[in-house]
Parts: sequence; structure tokens; C-alpha cells
Amino acid sequence: MSMYGRDPWGGPLEICHDSATDDDRSRNLDIDRGALSRTLDETQQSWLLAGPGDQGRRRKKYLDIGCLVVSRKFFVWTLGVLLAAAVFAGVVAGIAKAIPRRHRPPPPPDDYTVALHKALMFFNAQRSGKLPKHNNVPWRGNSCMKDGLSDPAVRRSLVGGYYDAGDAVKLNFPAAFSMTLLSWSVIEYSAKYEAVGELDHVRDIIKWGADYFLKTFNSTADSIDRVVVQVLLSRLRLFLSPGYPYEEMLRTFHNQTSIIMCSYLPIFKSFNRTKGGLIQLNHGKPRSLQYVVNAAFLASVFSDYLEAADTPGWYCGPHFYSIEVLRSFARTQIEYILGKNPLKMSYVVGFGKHYPKHVHHRGASIPKNGVHYGCKGGWKWRDTKKPNPNIIVGAMVAGPDRHDGFKDARKNSNYTEATLAGNAGLVAALVALSGEGHGVDKNTMFSAVPPMFPSPPPPPAPWKP
Repeated sequence: MSMYGRDPWGGPLEICHDSATDDDRSRNLDIDRGALSRTLDETQQSWLLAGPGDQGRRRKKYLDIGCLVVSRKFFVWTLGVLLAAAVFAGVVAGIAKAIPRRHRPPPPPDDYTVALHKALMFFNAQRSGKLPKHNNVPWRGNSCMKDGLSDPAVRRSLVGGYYDAGDAVKLNFPAAFSMTLLSWSVIEYSAKYEAVGELDHVRDIIKWGADYFLKTFNSTADSIDRVVVQVLLSRLRLFLSPGYPYEEMLRTFHNQTSIIMCSYLPIFKSFNRTKGGLIQLNHGKPRSLQYVVNAAFLASVFSDYLEAADTPGWYCGPHFYSIEVLRSFARTQIEYILGKNPLKMSYVVGFGKHYPKHVHHRGASIPKNGVHYGCKGGWKWRDTKKPNPNIIVGAMVAGPDRHDGFKDARKNSNYTEATLAGNAGLVAALVALSGEGHGVDKNTMFSAVPPMFPSPPPPPAPWKP
């Protein structure tokens, strides 16, 4: 049996099986200590001689930007790229702004808009009194500066207002109708007026007429008290009668309006028409155009009312007609007035190339040459065969006869006289038809109309268990 025990798995039971002697180990240990000392000295020397950046290369630095941890090098590179892109975009934008752009010219205004500008100028030519600097009618001057003051029965200033037609006469009823119709058109189509740059102009026209009405109004008259009392007593029905006391009256007027709109349609033959298509609302009598333009405006605004109420049309008896039928009627009548007629003549002075040259108008027919003409001198210019020396732009004359005929004669007012009421209807119809879109301004008149149904109850309080 050997002096060394045996491992049952086949190895010796020694802790360290090494055949080297103690002298060998001691000698090797001295050699290893010297080598280790030299290695440590070299390492320390390299640390001391190394620069501060050399140590950083051996370890990457990171940045914590909240939701992401990135290396500092990548962050700086990304930031630089973004700044360069922003500078490049700014340079490109600056160059793009510096390059002159070719803007497309706006589309030419439609015939209705062109005629609207001219039709409003007629009111400037009809002004009486001290004219403003921006009146823009060079042949018109101050007139009738002593109205009311020279009358012993009045002794108050009645300077201002409008002349009704071709003569120097001021009539309140036609003027009131004209200002009311213009005001109605502004209420419904103020956006269209503003779009064509005429909103301030038409407001100034209305104010000029309204200021004159205030001068002619007598607030001290005894009859005014009785009128006010009658109005207040009639309003008591609203408190004494429950429900809707005027509902039946409203239905009656609504039915009448529908019947009038139906009468404009050619299929019912309620009114005759000329061969050229002009409706004869005054049954063939002279001065037909002032009725035609009012009908064109009513047809346009009625169709716009229906459209505002999301109603595609209305009934004429058992038959249903779309609102486009009414608009077509209005357009054909106005186009007739503007030149689409058998004579190819525009009945609005200054519109188109062929229009009346001998308008029955005192101011337009007498030249402004520094000479004062009395009544006898005025007859001379009325009876001359020469065209008017002054063009009264925008004046719609009385119009053709029932056979589409027209006599451009100054002495025949049934053909060539323009009126305040006629031009008011023309302006209203033109603004209703002008522009690309249709419809009234829902934020003007209809914004003040209360809803026809009760407001919903407030929501219940939040439920809690």
C-alpha cells in the first residue's frame, strides 16, 4: 500500500500535486515580483503622461433627455443637422418671397355688377341742395338753396332731398318708396354691396333722403297723437287674445305672395309679354320698366327667402316649381333692359354702347357753360334734336312700348324719362342678381327673428347615487 491515499474516482488525495521543489518556487517568485513591479510602474507613468482627452476616449459620455438616453456625440450631430435644415428652409423661403409672383387677374365683373355701379350714380345726379365734394357728377351743382326759407308759411329749411325725375320737383311719396326699397336691399344683400365696394355709397344715398324726410316731418301736429293712440290700441290684441292672433292674416299674405310669384311665370299667362319677352305688368301702358324691375327684385328675394329656409320651391295650385324658375324670370327681364331685346338697346344710360341719348332730364339737357338759362332758355335745349350735352349715367328710362318699340325723343317722357322709384327697383334687382352666389344675408334680418319653437328645457342636474 502506497503512502499516498488514492481517490476513489481515480486521482490522488493530495491537496496540491506539484513536482517542483521549494527552491524552484522561491526563485520563480522573485522573478515574478520584479516583472510585476515594472509593469505597474509603466502603467502609472502612462497615466501621468496622458492628456485629459485621452482618458475620455476610453469611455463614452451619455445624455439623459428625459424619455431617451443618447450619446453626447449623437445628440450634438442631430442638433446640428436640424439647425442646418432650418437655415436652409429660411433661405429658400426668403428667395421665394423675393421672386416676383404673377397673380392671376380677378375675373371681370358680371353685367349686373357693372350696371349696379352706374345705377347708383343716378341718385347722385338727382340730389338737391348743397352737394358734397364726393358727389362725382361734374355737371351738377348746388341748387334750391332757399327751399322753405322763402315761404312765409314754412320759414324753415327744406334744403336737400332728391328730385323725383327729369324736372326740378321733390315729391316725398316716391322718394320714401325709393329709400325704403333701397334700405330693404341693403338689409338683405349688405354682403354683396360690400363685395363690390358700394355699401358706403348706398348708405350715403339712403341717409341723404332720410335727412330730408326729417326736415319735412312735423312732430307737433295734433294728428300725430291720434295716430299713436290708434297704434297702441291695436296692439292690445296681442295681450287680450291668446295664441297667435295674426296667424290667419299671415297665412293670407303668404298665399297672396305665392299667387303673385305664380303670376310671373309664362305658363299661366297672367300678363302679356312683348315678342321680345318683356312682361307687361301695367297692361301695355307706358313706362313699363319701373314695374318690371320691381317684379324682378321681388322674384329674386322670394327665391332667396325660400333657399334660406331650405325650401326648394313653392306650389302654384297642384304644381310644384323650383326657385330657379323665379330666378330665370328675373334674369331674363333684367337682361332685356340691359340690351337683350329686339332693338339691341340698353335702357340704362351709360351701360353698353347703344343707349338713349335724348333723356328727358332738365339738368342733363342744358349745358354747363357758365351761362344762366331761365325757363325760356330751357325750352330751347329741350326741343333741340342734338343729344344731351351731359350724360346722366345710370338713369333707367321709362322704356319701350308693348311692341318693343322705343322713341329716343326728349319731348316724349313716356319713353325717355328716368325716375327715382324706377332706379331704386333697378338697383335692388341688380344687387340681388349680382355675384356668383345667391341668397340673402342670414345674419341681418333673420338674426332678429325669434325661433318658431320653444327653447328646450335646461339639462337635469348630475345624478348622484
